[in-house]
Amino acid sequence: MERTYLVPLLHMVVFITTAAEEDTSGSGVSTTATPRFSPPSTSQMPAFGPPLDYEPWVRPQEGGPPVDVRCSVYIDTMGSFSEKTMDFSLTLILGCEWQDQRLANVSSVPWYPPPGFDIWTPVIEAVAKSDDETPPVLSVSHDGSVLRMAWHTMKITCLMQLQAYPLDRQKCSLLFHIRGGVRVLWGWDTYWFPGETPVVTRTSGLHSQLKLESVETFAYVNSLVSPEAICVYEGGVCDYHMSEDCLRKQCTSVEKITTQECRNCNYFGGMCMNNTSEDCESLAYVVHGDSVFTTGELRFTLTRRLSYHLLQTYIPSMSIVAMSWVSFWINMESAPARTGLGVTTVLTMITQSGRIIAMPEVSYVRAVDVWLLGCQLFVFLALIEFAAVNYISRRIRMDGDSENGVNGKVLGKKEGVGLPLPDPLVRSKKKMTGMDIADAVDHFSRIGFPVAFVIFNVLYWALYVVIMREPRAKQ
Repeated sequence: MERTYLVPLLHMVVFITTAAEEDTSGSGVSTTATPRFSPPSTSQMPAFGPPLDYEPWVRPQEGGPPVDVRCSVYIDTMGSFSEKTMDFSLTLILGCEWQDQRLANVSSVPWYPPPGFDIWTPVIEAVAKSDDETPPVLSVSHDGSVLRMAWHTMKITCLMQLQAYPLDRQKCSLLFHIRGGVRVLWGWDTYWFPGETPVVTRTSGLHSQLKLESVETFAYVNSLVSPEAICVYEGGVCDYHMSEDCLRKQCTSVEKITTQECRNCNYFGGMCMNNTSEDCESLAYVVHGDSVFTTGELRFTLTRRLSYHLLQTYIPSMSIVAMSWVSFWINMESAPARTGLGVTTVLTMITQSGRIIAMPEVSYVRAVDVWLLGCQLFVFLALIEFAAVNYISRRIRMDGDSENGVNGKVLGKKEGVGLPLPDPLVRSKKKMTGMDIADAVDHFSRIGFPVAFVIFNVLYWALYVVIMREPRAKQ
């Protein structure tokens, strides 16, 4: 586990060293020339002793305002989204910084607390189904700034709304409850999180099933026993649309990870802005026990990619529907051919409907259900259309022959042939035969069915993409 934890840190060190040597600019990510922290050397540990009056169980600024704890997150991988269990996996490094003046000037260089030297740290609890956290690494600067970094492997619950699935946009949140009389804030300036960026991602580690559009950050006072104390005092948003460009650069090979483009992609911070900053009177209560505490929230906005569903659901079902229209061009006298084609398309469409991945038993209709039901209706109506034209052609023909047999009269012979001459009423009824009516229905279906299916497509995509999906993107 320790080796797993050191791998991303080594990657960070490579980035730090090379970024300091090259004076280049990235796309949306900038490096700082004089970072506040530099990785301390474990091979040259300075000799020092702890302050005599230092008490690790007492928070800094005891008796004063809450301690400001600034946190940022480096997302290594995000994926394995499951609609059935409503969760996804996430691996990240959580880094938090705070000031402890009692540790100032202990050493002239950044240092790791040696074994047996305990220092005060806030209590950080991630809200997740499971959270495998490695022992945190602590680093103290000469001015008393403390940096805590820990590797988390999580399984996080995401209550997905699947009405528009697979044309849906989901919002999934990750919460960190921080206790100990602190005020959590998002974003701080170090090597790993340049420019006070709250969330940095390794874009090649993002799952291809869902696309990360934005990350909203919130910090608020929270309480499980006093709901009236809940108050949001900080909020911001980071746009990650540009991360799509990184997926095409294949920044996973050894030959490319040292290029400037891939550095920016492996430490992508998005375009961030803070739009909420309020004063909360309830912040004063976080220093009085743990009943009132602060919470940092990351809210991920994710859009489902359509490529898989287009190839597996939409295009095959469109082909089956179009195949059912072939029967309109087959002679109605060929009953076996048209019946076989109609039954085959119906059964194939039913089989296609059963190929949808496992889903929770929800009490609403999803977009994919509407699509498949619509396609099943079209192929079923194509089969019913042949039954209708076959009945019309046979029934009207039989009725016409019956009427001719009763009302027709042989008035004479012409050139030795007896000619039944129907009366005027019968003649008017036989202006359009059953075959003519059935043939007209087939001709109408050749145009009507495709036009109706196009109208269905326009309404479907307009409803679920333009009306239901786009307004959520603007919120």
